[in-house]
Amino acid sequence: MADLFAVAHAMEADAVAYYTRVAADLRAQGSDTLARLFERLATIESGHVDLITTWSAEAGGTPPAQTPLPWPVPGMFDAPAEEVGQSRLMTPYRALAAAVRQEERSFAFWTYVAATAPRDDVRAAAERMAHEELDHVALLRRERRTAFHRARGPGPASLRTLRVGDLAARERTLADLLDAADAGDRRLGALAAEARANAARLDRAGETELQLALEGEADARDPVAAAEVLVEAYLTTADLAADAALVATAQSLAATAITRLAALRAATPPGTRDGPAADG
Repeated sequence: MADLFAVAHAMEADAVAYYTRVAADLRAQGSDTLARLFERLATIESGHVDLITTWSAEAGGTPPAQTPLPWPVPGMFDAPAEEVGQSRLMTPYRALAAAVRQEERSFAFWTYVAATAPRDDVRAAAERMAHEELDHVALLRRERRTAFHRARGPGPASLRTLRVGDLAARERTLADLLDAADAGDRRLGALAAEARANAARLDRAGETELQLALEGEADARDPVAAAEVLVEAYLTTADLAADAALVATAQSLAATAITRLAALRAATPPGTRDGPAADG
């Protein structure tokens, strides 16, 4: 448990330092609006640091900042802070997209810890960490969606009426894309099987209709883009659905979809941009 809290504390503290450095560089450039956004992200992550310290104290452990790390913490960011802070191409959308990816990677990390931990107390704590990260992913995605529509300018949001069955069809389409890209990669084959299992689960959930405003449409041939749209759809469904059973199903599928997206990004060479026009 001491190791778990030490790693969690170090990961969140790294995020605080990262966002603080980016904010300082942006403010030095005169980009005050973006600087305030990164300062807000740093404040959110600082709250996570305090929360982990409190959890550790409740568990009767030593302060996590004073506990030696069992191994170096995993890197969660795509680019060094100085590169982001000095970029002239940075926008609120890109900033929030980077924060979303960081939270998704943290979620995937804690999900892995929960799945492999040999002790019940460590497993329960890792599941709690993962749940917190899932909440952060949902929050930042909502903020990113707002930035996406602002970047597009005035006009109505792209609303689609989706049935739960439509999401099942998207899972099956993703499974077919993964089968086509398999080339002997067992990981992709396992993800295809998981997608079909998700579709069967959605089939049992009924035919509820929801109005979902998604950020963009996936490239029909790109499994990573298709997986990203499903993450967005599940998180939005969990926010909007009135039926408690559907909310629980959507939250569970969102967790699976985020882990899947992290695995696909790791297995697929990057080939798309982060701007609104390329976002899925």
